[in-house]
Amino acid sequence: MDALSLTLRSVTSSKAAQVKRQETRFKEERLSLQYILDREPNGTKRLKAILRSYSQLPPMPQTNTSRDKFIATIEKFLERTVPDPCAPIAQWERRLKAIIDAQYLRYQYATLYTDILKEWRDRTDEPEKLVDDTISEVEDLCQSKDEYRQKWENYVFNAVETEKDAIVKWLQGFFMSTQASTKALEDLKAGVALFEQEMKENKEHFTKTSMNWCIWGLLRSDLLTDEKRGVLTAIQQDEDAMKDVTDDLNLRMNTLDQWAWPTEGVAAEQRRQVGSKYRIFHDEDLIDALLLRYIGVKWSVQMSKRLVAFAKVHPWLSPLNTVSSNDRTRRNHFLGPTTDQGPGVQGKRLKTYKDDFFLTQLLKHEKEVDRGYDDDFEQEDRNRGLQTRKSITELKHSLLQLLNAEIAVGKRLGDEVTVLQSDFRAFGPSIPHTTIIAVLTFFGVSQSWTDFILKALAVPIIFKEDGPDAEVRKRRRGTHMSSPLADFCSELILFSMDFAVWQCTSGLRLYRLHDDFWLWGPEDACVRGWSTMADFAKVMGLAFNAEKSGCTRVSKNITTPLSSSLPRGDVSWGFLKLSSTGYFVLDYALLDKHITALIAQLASSKSLYAWIRMWNTYGVKYFMSMLGGERPASCFGAQHVALMQECFARIHQKVFQDDGNVANYLRKEIKRRFPSFSADVLDSFIFLPVAVGGLAVKNPFVTLTQLEGRLPANPEVVMDSFIQAERNSYEKSKTLYEQGRTVGLAQSRYTPHRPGFFPFKEFVRAREQLSHDLLKAYKALLDRPKPVKVVLSDEVEAVLGGPQGLEGSYDLCLLELYKDELVANFGGLNIVETKLLPMGMVAMARKERIKWNV
Repeated sequence: MDALSLTLRSVTSSKAAQVKRQETRFKEERLSLQYILDREPNGTKRLKAILRSYSQLPPMPQTNTSRDKFIATIEKFLERTVPDPCAPIAQWERRLKAIIDAQYLRYQYATLYTDILKEWRDRTDEPEKLVDDTISEVEDLCQSKDEYRQKWENYVFNAVETEKDAIVKWLQGFFMSTQASTKALEDLKAGVALFEQEMKENKEHFTKTSMNWCIWGLLRSDLLTDEKRGVLTAIQQDEDAMKDVTDDLNLRMNTLDQWAWPTEGVAAEQRRQVGSKYRIFHDEDLIDALLLRYIGVKWSVQMSKRLVAFAKVHPWLSPLNTVSSNDRTRRNHFLGPTTDQGPGVQGKRLKTYKDDFFLTQLLKHEKEVDRGYDDDFEQEDRNRGLQTRKSITELKHSLLQLLNAEIAVGKRLGDEVTVLQSDFRAFGPSIPHTTIIAVLTFFGVSQSWTDFILKALAVPIIFKEDGPDAEVRKRRRGTHMSSPLADFCSELILFSMDFAVWQCTSGLRLYRLHDDFWLWGPEDACVRGWSTMADFAKVMGLAFNAEKSGCTRVSKNITTPLSSSLPRGDVSWGFLKLSSTGYFVLDYALLDKHITALIAQLASSKSLYAWIRMWNTYGVKYFMSMLGGERPASCFGAQHVALMQECFARIHQKVFQDDGNVANYLRKEIKRRFPSFSADVLDSFIFLPVAVGGLAVKNPFVTLTQLEGRLPANPEVVMDSFIQAERNSYEKSKTLYEQGRTVGLAQSRYTPHRPGFFPFKEFVRAREQLSHDLLKAYKALLDRPKPVKVVLSDEVEAVLGGPQGLEGSYDLCLLELYKDELVANFGGLNIVETKLLPMGMVAMARKERIKWNV
């Protein structure tokens, strides 16, 4: 345990003891006061006794102007020689007693909060196991730990030799198919050679700046153990230690050809991830981890720039002009030269693809934090400028929204939309090293660097859980997790597939996140794309994941079966499946399996705080994410909000069969675990944020309620409005033309072959390239409406400048929901003043990785 953890534990114990002493004083003083009041009939003397008792009690560390004015009023009244006989003494007495009771209740809740944290602190190091009767149920959802490791080992310790000549021939067929492509490839290789020369000439790679972005990137990755995180943080804060490590790293960079893994091997650790998946991570030496991160980041940033420059040479990343010059001339004549200039939907698609889905795993700059597999960037990353792009979770949600919007447009315009989905089976562990080296070489990486990268990939691995006599075995296939160097290698390989699919489908773009990919468009184009991907997989030594491969056609007119060459199975996204109607529906079977896994994870939580974090992370955040996110776009329609509500109602029904809901369950658990807490457990304490002294248990129904009425009834409403707007635009332009008022008509040199305005069919022919009305509808479908604005009461408005940490409309909605309960019990909108709580321990508890029980 690091020094910070020990310090925070000590502070927690100290604060807990102080709060408990204060609570005990309150309890004793209240009993003493009640004894006096039971024997004193005189109202003024009773008031004096209460005020004297109040002044002797420890105050809550917070200001309350209304309360302080009230106390001053009573004090002034009691100072008078002849008190006012008409003063509302009984009313004042009740209010004074309520103030004392509220302060006592606050100390009771402060004691409870610290007890909950102490329970988490004392049990955080205990091994957590699934309860016996749920192990088999959870293993139905995913591979067992042993099964996953066995399959992983079968990949990484068994080499697959791919044919370099076949790979080069395949790549040449796409990257050297035209003179422009060949020239762009030569420029790319020249840029790589220049980068290598700069790396060679640089004798001081590691500076204060580069050390900081290397360290911060490692701390944000999943690579390090908690112990090594502490060590790395300590190094960053110690100037002498930083200098020693920097010097060592520069020495290693300048003798990179001599670098090697330790002969005793690198420890491998198997971890369970959210959603019951397993991953295997390398527990590398910190110096090696920093070295490999630096090299991986440099190559990632460099190759990102080079590949973007290559792609821009082609219409792949440039606007595709499909409107002929003759059509353009006619449109300018009939509509005016400034009416139809674009960019339309096609331009919007291109921008979205470039910004969000092109080379998602390569870094744009050195300080950027790399995206994980199921990562959400923390606000701190954005504040530091370490991440300006969407997280991988945000990208997944954006992709689902984009697909929904495309389906809505296609359905209404009568276009067929075939959607294809797949990924590669065990892509990371299964990539042949021969494939990696062949592709790197093709794109200009020199042998000295491919030799080093091959050494870095061939990690000698030892599983410590196998005991002191465990065998050290060298990796012969695949890349390791949470590594920019691995992302650089894999993204370069998959880039070649993206480019090939674009060429073979006459312009369809492959939307890809890691090795998960989606393709949509006409069926014949999807058939060609799938065939190209199959050829790619064969030559690169990869295989598709049949369980995650599927195809669905959305069409009003076509009823013939899909091509037999396309993958069988559903197109799915999280807990959703795409139906042939174009709507996503719930996959109840998969949903119920995850609910079973959730029940098991909750049941094995060793502390109440661990239970709450598991509920918030898995039971709410993960399930919400697997339904498309907490802010769906308009293309989902209002029925999707109803679907999400149905899902969480099902979760509550199955998880809280005996208690009805999460609040009732936690009330029962608090009483069972902390019997000394004698007050009622209020809903406000359970759900409100830490900023006002609550446990911050997530309530998904509050989030979903705020979406009611914000989305259209269905996406057809948006497209119906577009159709009407388009017809109106045509009629308006026709009227202007017939009246001779079209802009530039008098100067037009074009003479139509037939008199009159051009036909509506021709007007709509270039919709996707030029139509402003369609672009407006497309943006409206992708719009993510903000939650309903909370109408704030005066009480809530008054505290907005107070507690820090209130997170937007969700927290404000909770404050409005529970304000009456708060005022009635605490005399204000704070449960516990955060100064009484060990906030350092709270922050540590909230940042610690969730322990997925195995």
